[in-house]
Amino acid sequence: MPKRIRILLVTCMMIFSLLGLQIPTEAATPKLEKLNTSIEKIVKSKMANAEVSLAVRDEKGKVIYNLNGNRQQKPASNMKLLTGAAALTELGLDYRFLTNIYTTGKVKNGILHGDLYIQGKGDPTLTIEDLEEFARFFAYSGLKKIDGRIVADDFWFDQDLLTPDIKKEDESYYYAAPVTALTMSPDSDYDSGSIIVEAIGKKVGQKPKIKITPELGDLKIENNAKTVYANQYSTLKIKREYRTNKITISGYLPLGKDVKEWITVQNPTEHTITLFKHVLEKYGIQFSKEEFYREKTPTKARLIVQKQSIPLAEIMIPYMKLSNNSIADILVKTMGKVRMDQGSTKAGLSVLKQYAYSRHLRIDHWTFEDGSGMSHNNRVSSVDLTHLLFVVQKEKRWYGTFFDSLPVAAHSDRITGGSLRNRFTTPLTREKVFAKTGAIEGVNTLSGYLIGKSGKKYIFSILVQNQKGTVPAIDEIVEVMAEEL
Repeated sequence: MPKRIRILLVTCMMIFSLLGLQIPTEAATPKLEKLNTSIEKIVKSKMANAEVSLAVRDEKGKVIYNLNGNRQQKPASNMKLLTGAAALTELGLDYRFLTNIYTTGKVKNGILHGDLYIQGKGDPTLTIEDLEEFARFFAYSGLKKIDGRIVADDFWFDQDLLTPDIKKEDESYYYAAPVTALTMSPDSDYDSGSIIVEAIGKKVGQKPKIKITPELGDLKIENNAKTVYANQYSTLKIKREYRTNKITISGYLPLGKDVKEWITVQNPTEHTITLFKHVLEKYGIQFSKEEFYREKTPTKARLIVQKQSIPLAEIMIPYMKLSNNSIADILVKTMGKVRMDQGSTKAGLSVLKQYAYSRHLRIDHWTFEDGSGMSHNNRVSSVDLTHLLFVVQKEKRWYGTFFDSLPVAAHSDRITGGSLRNRFTTPLTREKVFAKTGAIEGVNTLSGYLIGKSGKKYIFSILVQNQKGTVPAIDEIVEVMAEEL
């Protein structure tokens, strides 16, 4: 072959590689050719208006299928794969979040003469039951009154409560919850920074009954809704007014029906302190100062009681299985604080990049401004996501935990199946797809591991953007991969 032609061929192959396009070769197996034909058919017929990036690797890490695999696209919650891997490395399986209570005073005759400091260090698992445990401890110790201030110390994190690119219309809801170092969760899913508001239609013509979990705290409710007959449509809406403490409930709710929403609090620190004061009163402990105080705990203060969270290994389950955004944001800030002494998103993302560099990931091909995937400005390719999923298999200390935290296809148990419990229900894929889902406006993603019909494990990533309702097509592609691999 003439030298000039050889150079042209090499140049063309390099261009194809850079563009992330699949290069047909004579070595392609009939199965891969059939796979390619089937996937292209699905993409053209069901995702014609979408941008699709897809990559598949075999057990040795070799890319065996690539459709626009190097094109950077929005990962949505697939971003949590990198955040989780970095957190397990930088913080460790046994890392526990702390909530400390200090005092600068002394107790005499049941009265604390001095201030009480509640110091938060980002615990996403802090609940009303924990606050009650604190109050019980004080009550059983004989405390009857606090003659001083109750002070919030949330300086472990900065005061940027929201990550970049959170939309105004999303701020009411748990998936866009604000983050402070002193926050609470209303449930065992650890949706920190939110409360559960439930409206129940009890009597036609009257306002629905409202139930709050755990308590209203410093929020206020305006209930303008109305209960209608059981055969009418529900138009009920529950939301927090933008940048206020006011929750409004409006619309119609059919008799006997209920609507439940996880609504964010405006400031998690103030909400936590308000609930703590309510709990103290419940246990008969008075306090002389009602105002909200926020200061750093003095170095001379004395530690009275401490709450430790469950270890990070256990927190990984709701984080990945249920795609918990607030945990993602907390992990990022915690990594920043622990590794760089800066509890900020910016510092935490710097730690993520350092982890990626240490594992030889092509982090220069990634663009991200949060760790949860909420931002539409995040970018990554399917080739790079599958590279991450291949590399983490070498992390002997924590890969088992990482893998077990992934949602399991068609597993009926909510916590095991997670966001995949109602997907991939055929015998071919049931409990054979272990993958992280992702969804933001106009974006659906899925990246993880697949046991093919051959019994071999494959790594895959499918990123789809600029088209709504693409989950069925993504699932069809995975079914085809399971059949052909």
